[in-house]
Amino acid sequence: MSDTVTLSLPVRSELLVLARITAATMASRADFDIEEIEDLRLAVDELCLSVVWGAKSGTVRLEFSVDEATIAITCELDGSGEPDDVVGPGEPDDLSMRLIEALVDEHGRESSDSRRRAWLSKRRSRVEH
Repeated sequence: MSDTVTLSLPVRSELLVLARITAATMASRADFDIEEIEDLRLAVDELCLSVVWGAKSGTVRLEFSVDEATIAITCELDGSGEPDDVVGPGEPDDLSMRLIEALVDEHGRESSDSRRRAWLSKRRSRVEH
């Protein structure tokens, strides 16, 4: 199975539940177990929050890709010209990145101008025979 789903949402916290639902659905279809799905849901929530932290407007674009036993998720904020609020160590962004690190296999983050982008990937632990 190889699927890609893209979501585009306005920056509103009540809409980020759609990212968690999409991640859980795709992971379930890829035969991730319940603990892996819950870890992924939490990681996606933190991924989105770390990208939209401090943003008052703009669009969040998420891409979910599943290929064999791995799910990869990218979250990008287009702040529509809004100044990029830099979040320093000890603020929620730092905590989000530490939580993501504990829950997934790989992750990263980058920002420039009014764009912020973060990604993660998680491999299914169960091997099919």
